[in-house]
Parts: sequence; structure tokens; C-alpha cells
Amino acid sequence: NIMKLKSFINFEYMITPGVLKILCYIGSLATVVLGISAYFSGASDAFVAGTSLVVLGPIACRIYTELMLVLFEIHKTLKEIRDK
Repeated sequence: NIMKLKSFINFEYMITPGVLKILCYIGSLATVVLGISAYFSGASDAFVAGTSLVVLGPIACRIYTELMLVLFEIHKTLKEIRDK
């Protein structure tokens, strides 16, 4: 337990990938809610805007999250190579 705490304090253990996954789900939910509210906004392009947000919003959140997670995987792999 002391070693885990030490690695956490020295930033050897990353908590950001877990936080990113949670933020991805929150962002996806937010875009769906915004898309549904856009349907009822009364604007002339409400259907197109709402559909775009509902369909493309979660996809964009997922792609951004995966790109960020790839950076953390690269970091982890480089640390493993360095430790050999």
C-alpha cells in the first residue's frame, strides 16, 4: 500500500485515463440531451441540429477520448521500454 501511495504521489500512476472515460460518458449524455432539446427549440433547422447532436455528438466524444487514451498507452509503453 505504501508503494502504491508513493507511485501515486510521484505521478508514476495515472488516474486521468479513468477520469477521461467518465468524462466521455458525461459528454455523450450531454450531447444527446442537448440534441433532444434542440428538437424542441423551435428553430428552423431544429431537426437537423438535434439529429446531428444526437448522432455525431457521442461519436465525437468517443473519438476524442480514444485519441487521448492512445497518448496514455504510448506513455505506458515507453515507460515499460525504459524499465527494461
